[in-house]
Amino acid sequence: MRVCIARMPKALRLLIVSIFVISLPACNNDSNDSSSVSTDPTEVTTSEGVITGVLVSDGNGTEMKQWLGVPYGQSTEGANRFRAPQSPEPRSDVLQATEFGDACPQTPAQSPFAIQSSNPGSNTSEDCLNLNIYAPGEGENHPVVVWIHGGSLDTGAGFQSSAKPDRLVKEGIVVVAINYRLGVLGYLAHPALTATSQTSEKGSGNYGLMDQIKALEWLQANVAEFGGNPNNVTLVGESAGGFSIKGLMAANDRTDGLFQRVIVQSGPSFFQETPAEAEQRGAGFMASLCAGDSSPEAAECLRNLTLEQLLALQAGDPEFGSEIVQRPGILEQTVAAALASGQFTAEQVLEGSNRDEWRLFVAAEQLVSGRNSLEDILAGNSTAYRQELIRRYGSVTETNADAVVDLYPLNSYDNADIAVSAIGTDSIFSCPGFGNIAAAAQHVPVYAYEFADRNAPLPSSLFATVQPALGAAHATEIPYVFASQAELDAEFSADSATLAATMVRYWAAFAQTGNPTPSDGTLPAWLSFVNQGYQSLQAPAENTGPFSVLSGGPTFNEARNCSFWLGS
Repeated sequence: MRVCIARMPKALRLLIVSIFVISLPACNNDSNDSSSVSTDPTEVTTSEGVITGVLVSDGNGTEMKQWLGVPYGQSTEGANRFRAPQSPEPRSDVLQATEFGDACPQTPAQSPFAIQSSNPGSNTSEDCLNLNIYAPGEGENHPVVVWIHGGSLDTGAGFQSSAKPDRLVKEGIVVVAINYRLGVLGYLAHPALTATSQTSEKGSGNYGLMDQIKALEWLQANVAEFGGNPNNVTLVGESAGGFSIKGLMAANDRTDGLFQRVIVQSGPSFFQETPAEAEQRGAGFMASLCAGDSSPEAAECLRNLTLEQLLALQAGDPEFGSEIVQRPGILEQTVAAALASGQFTAEQVLEGSNRDEWRLFVAAEQLVSGRNSLEDILAGNSTAYRQELIRRYGSVTETNADAVVDLYPLNSYDNADIAVSAIGTDSIFSCPGFGNIAAAAQHVPVYAYEFADRNAPLPSSLFATVQPALGAAHATEIPYVFASQAELDAEFSADSATLAATMVRYWAAFAQTGNPTPSDGTLPAWLSFVNQGYQSLQAPAENTGPFSVLSGGPTFNEARNCSFWLGS
């Protein structure tokens, strides 16, 4: 089934909320004399050369090592644009990895949540294939968590939402956050790029996905030097990061052995275009700047465009959308086919969504556009409500609109903003996610959740002035796992902080063993999807427990009207 995403302005499709040193001297280790051996605990030797980082403390005696801006690929500008990522060149000098590297280029004019807006002072460039590593102060062979950021495949950076993951590290986890190419630079498919692609990378598109694979390959070769176990790697991604993980799972010929398990937060997979469809769309998108044919001249034109030209074109086209597509040698099958057949990379899966996902986008539209709330606009008029749903959601049409209104009657909600949001939550996140979970659970252990803390801290005080109240909206769960202890202490209520402590232990236990229930029995047991259904994550954490899809009350499927949205 092809699930239609919501019709919305480009700025809102880009929306993903951001939740949020002292340099050590390099040691000269040219001599074999034992007196020249470095005593810097952060000095490690990678495939390309020696790097040093920083040893930080939380003030309570717990130390964390961190290395920032570590390159895993060469710059992607010039001849490397629209090509597979290339390995970094060897270095003779010691790299001091003490500052975040550049984020990948993105279009701030189209989104106040691009990295330049959400993290002022951030630099962007095509030399952006870098990652950040955080490790416990002592020990080795720790489980590895790789964070893949969200942002509609158009915005964001590895350090966004995960600049200091000290709580996860304290659980004995090595945390890695990666950058990958975004927007047109990361996902353009085009006939000329396909015709001129190298034998090892036939086709075009999915450059961002190829970057992620390259980062995982680099970690396989190097993460042990940072205290991580290359044979115990868990991918964690939210929204577009979750979409990416689904693509990496389905690209099993390329990713087998690169990771063992995945955590997908609000990242259902919809569909993937065929190579021909993707190339046709890309040629149309680029038509104002370069020819849409398969000639070498057209490929040269694409690579010779300035960065400003590419980003201006992307920002000016309201219909442009970055998508993971099928591509020979990278992604041979769709995610749906991979999940149905069991031909995917992952020995265990933890996946879920948030109770009020789409409230973020309805509220953001009001915030960005300055319009009145939908409660004021619709004024309880059921005909206006019906037309608003058709206007807003691609999955609501003249044919099924009456049925949708019957399933989500306006008078059943506190206001129209919440009613409209509930439809987006179910049709775009909850139910496609349910379908992915049910399919994967036929082949591997899957643990499902619904994040339901409606007292989650707001991502910005601006959202306090608009409708609907965000509740457990899209991205509000991220800081529960990745925020620092200092951020929790400053921004969370006692109940929400307790839930955050519970969630970080569930996530860490899953990364360690493939089962989210800690072995010490101090948390409520979280059974697999086929045995329990969904784990409801809400505050206070003592109420955390199963939301059954099997028996004992309304099932998740029925509560979210998934049979209707999935056409089953």
